[in-house]
Amino acid sequence: MPEIDHIGYAVRNVDEKKDLMENLFGFRFQERLEKDRPGNHARLDFYETPGGVMELVENSSPESPINKFIDERGEGLHHICFRVDDLPATMAEWEAKGVKFLMKPPIAGSKNAAITFTVPATTGGITIELLQRLPEGEVPDWVAK
Repeated sequence: MPEIDHIGYAVRNVDEKKDLMENLFGFRFQERLEKDRPGNHARLDFYETPGGVMELVENSSPESPINKFIDERGEGLHHICFRVDDLPATMAEWEAKGVKFLMKPPIAGSKNAAITFTVPATTGGITIELLQRLPEGEVPDWVAK
């Protein structure tokens, strides 16, 4: 059974949500990661909650999936991330059950992880991120570079 790693929250600006996260909810700020991909800069703020981690996701590109989501639905819950031990095996198992993936092969994510996201229509309308932690500095050949 996969374990919940974090809940992803799509926002236009992570800085504007700091007061909400810390002063209203009482969540503790953990760290900010910044990730550059061609045509997009992402800022990821992680907050410790009593039940796990909340990840705020901000993307600079209007064409990013996060900003398209916000344009269609507004800021809010974007995905649930499950941590797995063997991402390729889990993907194969889920594909055999009819799940489709947006990223195949998986890509390198933040915090030394390989990640992929499901096509929401194949997972009950919920976007699911699957994440496998990798040893520091290791990028297996099954991860897209």
